[in-house]
Amino acid sequence: MKFSKIAAALALATISTGALAGGPLYIHEPTMQPYKWDTSKGSIPVWTDGGQLIKDKDGNDVETFTVLEKGTVFNVDVTLPDGTVIPAYTELDRDYTFLTIEQANKVTANAVKEWSDVETSTFEMSVQGTIFEKTGIADVTAENVDQIYGVENGYGFWVNYDTDGSILENYFGVPRSAVLGIAFPEWADEETGEIIEATALMNGWFVDISDTDGTQVGGVFTHEFGHAINMSHSQANGHLVYMSASYSPQYDGVPGCEGVTKFTSSSMLDYSAIETMFPFINVRGSAGANQHTINVKDDIVNISDLYPTAQYQSQFGSIQGKLLTKEGVEYSGVNLIARNLDNPYEDVISQQSGNMTQGRIGPDGSFTINGLTPGARYALYTQEINAGGYPTQQTNILSEAEYWNDNESANPGIDNACAMTEIVVSAGETKQLEMYFNGYQDGIQYTPLISAFVMDHAKNGKKALGTTSSGIPFLYDSATNSFDTLVSPDGYALLSSTSTAMNKTATKAAITAHFNDNGVMQGGVWDINSGKVSMLEDLTGNSCSLSSQQGQSSHSIWDMDDDGKLIVGTTRFPYDGSNRCAEGEAARSVGMPTVWDANTGKASVLPGTQMVDRSYGSGKEIAIMNGDEQIRRTAWARADRISGNGETITGSTNGFTQIAWVNGELVDTYTEFGAIDNSVISENGRYVAFGAIENRRPAGVKVWDTVTNTTQKIGSLRWCDNIPAISFWTNYCDLGYSHEELVELGFGLPSVMVLDANEDLSMITGRAGSPLSGGFVGAIYLKDIGWMSSAEFFAKQGVTEAKGLLTDNMFGLSADGSEIMAGIAGAVLSIEIDANKAFVCDNGRDRELSFPKQVVDAVSAGAEFGRCAHIND
Repeated sequence: MKFSKIAAALALATISTGALAGGPLYIHEPTMQPYKWDTSKGSIPVWTDGGQLIKDKDGNDVETFTVLEKGTVFNVDVTLPDGTVIPAYTELDRDYTFLTIEQANKVTANAVKEWSDVETSTFEMSVQGTIFEKTGIADVTAENVDQIYGVENGYGFWVNYDTDGSILENYFGVPRSAVLGIAFPEWADEETGEIIEATALMNGWFVDISDTDGTQVGGVFTHEFGHAINMSHSQANGHLVYMSASYSPQYDGVPGCEGVTKFTSSSMLDYSAIETMFPFINVRGSAGANQHTINVKDDIVNISDLYPTAQYQSQFGSIQGKLLTKEGVEYSGVNLIARNLDNPYEDVISQQSGNMTQGRIGPDGSFTINGLTPGARYALYTQEINAGGYPTQQTNILSEAEYWNDNESANPGIDNACAMTEIVVSAGETKQLEMYFNGYQDGIQYTPLISAFVMDHAKNGKKALGTTSSGIPFLYDSATNSFDTLVSPDGYALLSSTSTAMNKTATKAAITAHFNDNGVMQGGVWDINSGKVSMLEDLTGNSCSLSSQQGQSSHSIWDMDDDGKLIVGTTRFPYDGSNRCAEGEAARSVGMPTVWDANTGKASVLPGTQMVDRSYGSGKEIAIMNGDEQIRRTAWARADRISGNGETITGSTNGFTQIAWVNGELVDTYTEFGAIDNSVISENGRYVAFGAIENRRPAGVKVWDTVTNTTQKIGSLRWCDNIPAISFWTNYCDLGYSHEELVELGFGLPSVMVLDANEDLSMITGRAGSPLSGGFVGAIYLKDIGWMSSAEFFAKQGVTEAKGLLTDNMFGLSADGSEIMAGIAGAVLSIEIDANKAFVCDNGRDRELSFPKQVVDAVSAGAEFGRCAHIND
């Protein structure tokens, strides 16, 4: 008999871990079946720990599970087990017992009974003695815990009481303030997959001061013991309580469908509906106490699947199926929920696609949901797992959450997400089915890529440049769907950058890198074909710098022209006006807009800006100059955009207002035209688009003709139709105001920060809104069609993949606008959008045309933008 340690990772029941749909924790790879206890051997013995000895008021030693530590002050009166009352705001003069080992053992016995009393499961365990009786260890502590973990102690389940959280911190290396308990099956017979030994560690330090009998922490015990049985987490109802908020609503079905409840508060559902194996447990109130009991079908089915009685399969029905992408490829990691329409919160069962293989055999979309009540009406639907990822990696829904129906299909034109067919099975019956993610295989394709930031998209539309969350530059090739990170050339430290840019053909990139050993990065040019990196000149000798999450840098690199000849960004200069920052004063510097010759590396400060003494306090700021005349002052200035031909450069001042240089001459576009936020430039440098204000009100987007020095207003999104009109926490759309009325009232046009454009500015992308005004809204402008939100754009094209991960950040357009790189504000995510083909509805008939030109021409000729089936979406 070969024994092996199977606990390769920790199962944490905490207030901050993630969720995982039901299934086993560990799989026995030789059989691809879950590890299990052999229930034919009878009740599994449970061995309990002792505790720290603390004196009570009479001087007697009391074995303690929860200690109130000397020096602690509570803001409420505290009643101890011996009847002592400690008044609020009293500093404890010594350690006191709050919960005794006797009380902890009672909670343990109750949790053991909950799992043992499941009628459809053969599993049974019982408290049969103490760890002291088996090992001679009276109290497992941080000093002797290595005699328990990693050691074969014998058959059974070993429950350790961590009185003060020191085992968690000193042995497991996790804060006692973050983890409620740890449990897992630890040893098994590798020939059979039989669990031989399991352990649990219960954090006595985390018990709430109001929990005088251990009732509230009871859910942690039952939950952790479930892990020792080899059950993982599940998500059936728990998210409706723990994750519901006005800003983060949760749903008991497919969002937006008839009959589905929108949960915006934890108080909307009785706590008795929370499944025990949901990974969030609140021990500060009654929610934790309710998770102590095994009353939700989700928990009952999960243990019964592992340890079924002879009657279990014959008395109940099942659903067996596969989850497939729109291309028909199996897809794992998504939660499948079967909810009884007539008993929705007690009779609900969740399983994760692929949870029986856990990624070991490649794509696996299979799932089995057992325990269905015969004759009951169930709705089956997909749901993303809210957080976490253990043991089967959770994945995003590639399209939209949806119900299963008899006409299940990947075609969203005929398979509405809300179309639901009730599933009714008889005892012993298994319903076979398949579920497909909705999504068209023609038209616009919308593909989430990786957890990284794409910063620039080559105008040839084939490659994109970005940085990982740690700042390492990478190159994405859309033709091969491959990623290449920039490996450090000999003699240089690993390249790191908060911003990157490349030329039109993706043969050169501007980055920042460590070119010496002083820890300060500066600009460089990466020859992508050869892999060589050359350094850009630093006008202050790499002595001035500013810190960011990627480290310190003397340069900020922002953009490169199409031919890769010019680079724009900032160089930092010292306050004293010299050409070098003194040692230890690198931050006493200010950024100045700079242009570099990419071939020679030579740097030049762009004209029209001058470093001057601050008008308040010490230090320096930037003056925007017209010859010798100061136009205005700003805290800083940078150059951050350059036209394809290199003739026009735009920049930002103080993060809000805009400036520009046309053929080397400064133009204060903010003062002249109200330019704000950001600018985008046509390839030939003639046209510049920017958000604008007039009379201190947002005026939508303007396009500036640098030759005639005139501007044209091209509008914006519409209040209420595309974006809420929120002011001082009041949404004026809810009060019945229209877009036109709000404009007249002084709201102006919605402010749009332009993000990118195609070469002639006939297509512009942007972002409107803010976290304080209803969130961000992506915006798209098509000349001769106008503005629409990203939600409207993708909905009308039937791009269901955008519903779950809707971009509000389309920041990388190809030359003609047919290829887009996008993201979501605040999320480390990149999305590739292939828009080479899109649809119009022409006299009730779908026409797939080249985008954007043919689509715009067709709409101008009378067709409607979008697929006929989705025109009103």
